[in-house]
Amino acid sequence: MHDLLDSELWQLTVNGLVRGAFYAALGAGLALVIGVTTRFHFAYALTYTVAPYAAFWAMDGLGVPFWPSALIGLAAAVAVSVLLELGVYEPVARRAADRAMLAVLVTSIGVSTAGIALLQLKFGTSSLPFYGPEAVRHEFGRVQISTFDLGQVATCLVLVAALAAFLAFTPLGRSIKAVRSNPGLAAVLGIGVRRVNLVCFAVAGLISGACALWYGLLYTVQPTMGDTTVIYGFVVAFLAGTRASPLRALPIGIGLGLLEQWASNWLSLQWTQTAVFIVLTGYLAFLAGRSRLPLVSLRKA
Repeated sequence: MHDLLDSELWQLTVNGLVRGAFYAALGAGLALVIGVTTRFHFAYALTYTVAPYAAFWAMDGLGVPFWPSALIGLAAAVAVSVLLELGVYEPVARRAADRAMLAVLVTSIGVSTAGIALLQLKFGTSSLPFYGPEAVRHEFGRVQISTFDLGQVATCLVLVAALAAFLAFTPLGRSIKAVRSNPGLAAVLGIGVRRVNLVCFAVAGLISGACALWYGLLYTVQPTMGDTTVIYGFVVAFLAGTRASPLRALPIGIGLGLLEQWASNWLSLQWTQTAVFIVLTGYLAFLAGRSRLPLVSLRKA
């Protein structure tokens, strides 16, 4: 019994590392959008879902090989993400003025729901097989891992590291950090805030699309595939900080992945997800309490 538990624990740990890298990449892309543009981009679930559906359409409908189809899926996710900012969020935020964040949140939920409904209308509500290169499973003692798992981890780590390097070492990345710190001052200094916002949405679309393509290969493609997964991206974004380095998303995402997998050894799927949100709620409560401490101290003085 002890050997069986030990074997399961090692496998769950590896699964948690794989899922954690996945959550970290999603969270880093979402944190970039929220931190720079202040858009509560709930339609991230839509851009995530569009990528594998576009790739499936290219393969099944046009007969395009897998890797070019994957590029088409990535391009679709980037295009949808940028178009959401240009055609939806920006006009809504401009008209809503001081209520822009709430207006964009409500609009993004509506757009995401409508977009996923259109995908269901086109492709149906059932899962679709997403065939690509053949997965090879490797065994390391009691642990099994596939080439898809390794490819997903490598892709996610490269995306997060590339995003951090892009922000730190390129002129456009420094412009993004300037807008994130003070958009008004950045505009006065001649930085194109609108262009920066569009770049952030493009980057987020690319990251979400890449993550979704790996998810489709590992499992299946379905219209609701982005709902729960992207929620984890929000959790990582808030725990890591929307104005922090993308590298902070890595330990947070991996920690959540491990928590989810370890908890599944004793809890049902519903309760493992609840455990993740308990962590987020506790962290936000801690931040709220810490922000009140200086005020309490000042009153006592």
